[in-house]
Amino acid sequence: MDKIRERFERLKRQLKRKFNKNKKSKNKTKNRKRPQPGPKKKRPQVRERAESTREEPRIKPRQKEESVRTSGTINKKRKKKKITKEEFEKRKKKKRKESIIEIIKFMLPVVLFAIFVFFFILNTSPHMVDGDSMKPTLLNGDRVIVRRTKEPKRYEVITFKPPVKSEFQYVKRIIGMPGDLVWTEGSDLFINHQAESLPKASELSAANELPDGTIKVNLSEDSLEQMSQLKKIPKGHYFVLGDNRNNSSDSRTFGLVDGLAIEGVVSFRFAPFNNISWIK
Repeated sequence: MDKIRERFERLKRQLKRKFNKNKKSKNKTKNRKRPQPGPKKKRPQVRERAESTREEPRIKPRQKEESVRTSGTINKKRKKKKITKEEFEKRKKKKRKESIIEIIKFMLPVVLFAIFVFFFILNTSPHMVDGDSMKPTLLNGDRVIVRRTKEPKRYEVITFKPPVKSEFQYVKRIIGMPGDLVWTEGSDLFINHQAESLPKASELSAANELPDGTIKVNLSEDSLEQMSQLKKIPKGHYFVLGDNRNNSSDSRTFGLVDGLAIEGVVSFRFAPFNNISWIK
């Protein structure tokens, strides 16, 4: 009996505890303040929330970009203002150098091709004029191109190895061609390429009228010995003179020039640059 009573009392206690707990929880809910009646605020819908959250990050980077752009433009303006005269001149020099380099790159293949054509295809060679014997046609220091394959004609300028001791080649103009009539009177030589026969003895005097196309020159003793024995200029030989007759060593002093000694015909002057021209 005692045991049963003890169990019964325990159950009572447990029920009382549960009952007390339920009362406390109900009292707490009752003590909470209820919201006062008033206009209810509408909660934003799901779409409105999404739009607001999307719009906010869009606005902020744009403002930053604008600020960055404005600051960049200001910095550029400041940089332009800070450029000094020395820096400006340096930039100009750099641009000039770049343009010169571009011109050289463009002209170099053209020049190389021209050199190839002149020296290998046309069989030419360069020469420098030394002396004033060809004034005013050629001046001292002029650089010319000689065509070695061209056969010389009357009044053309040629380069040749002279029949005298010399380390250099001579530059002269052809006056007498093979087959031209020649005769002498005293120390004077007469050359005519139009006449078919020599004039009569009475017409050889320098005081008389000479046949049309006759050229008269004064010879040295060595040249006179050679020319006085001829009636015509022999085949393969030429009589040459310098354009500056008062300062020229030519056929008047050393006689005729052998065609085998002729290197070629002067055709073009390529230097100095302010006097580039074809030679006639």
